[in-house]
Amino acid sequence: MKLTVTDREGAVHELPAQADDVLMVLIRDRVDNAVGVCGGVISCGTCLVQFEPEEAARLQPAFPDELEMLEALDARPGERLGCQVRMVPALDGLALTVAPEA
Repeated sequence: MKLTVTDREGAVHELPAQADDVLMVLIRDRVDNAVGVCGGVISCGTCLVQFEPEEAARLQPAFPDELEMLEALDARPGERLGCQVRMVPALDGLALTVAPEA
């Protein structure tokens, strides 16, 4: 599988991914080490990513803890926490943008 990540500066990165890989980890390890400061425990919001509507529709619904953090971050439609999105075969080719730092 692969995904396309646009970083905060606008550079585009094609990343290989495996089933069950967490978006936050892929981005932190290969694109931007400032993503996922809390390690994926839904407490910092540094892994906020943006999806176009057609891409967002491919994701599993957010769990209540993620929804609460998204509300606290005043996230817009199509924004999710990368720490809560795991790669599955149906997400092959997923495209996203790392949200600007708050």
